[in-house]
Amino acid sequence: MISNVHSHSRWCRHGRGTLEEYVKEGLRCGLEEMAVCEHVASEEPMGPRMTWGEMPAFLAEADDVIGRYGDQISLFKALECEYFPEEMNRFAQLRDHQNVKLWILGQHESADHRYDYFAMQDRDRETMQYTEDVIAALNTGFFQLLAHPDVIMVNYEQPTPLLLECMDRIFAECEKRSSASKTYLFEKQGDFVLHNRWKLFAPKDLKTIINKGVTDYDAL
Repeated sequence: MISNVHSHSRWCRHGRGTLEEYVKEGLRCGLEEMAVCEHVASEEPMGPRMTWGEMPAFLAEADDVIGRYGDQISLFKALECEYFPEEMNRFAQLRDHQNVKLWILGQHESADHRYDYFAMQDRDRETMQYTEDVIAALNTGFFQLLAHPDVIMVNYEQPTPLLLECMDRIFAECEKRSSASKTYLFEKQGDFVLHNRWKLFAPKDLKTIINKGVTDYDAL
């Protein structure tokens, strides 16, 4: 099945386009399945995100788009979020009462809010903490998909023994659970590591979905 489950729109401030524009472009591209996806809301200073006050309007727009186009393409709601233990009950309420079917783990910041994984200050310590955060999140059973497990590689020019060990631990954890078949990564330009370098760390038999983490509907 040709699908896209990870995109970001105008709602998160670093995307462009409405939810309807994404769905229309998905139809034009021949997608068979598509998540109406966004970063979960946050009041923390984590970069561009919608606020919790805006979340009801986002969900209403998502429901409207799904209702109007759901007979042409399989559509469902999805949210990408970090594992923050203090927020898990709030996330569960969204899952259970707002029919958000897909929860994507994207651990951009440490679970205790101490570290920004895009800009590490103590690389070894924070690499180990990232690994512990991801494994703890997967062990909750809440997340169905792990996005961009390579996110910390923006801090590396070359792989190190510690990085290899940590990636091995993350992939081993994925292989233990159903999310293993849905693990995927970014393929981005510029400051991000390209997917062919990420493959250095992926077991050959680990199924992957190559995805751009689309932030512009024209790029689907």
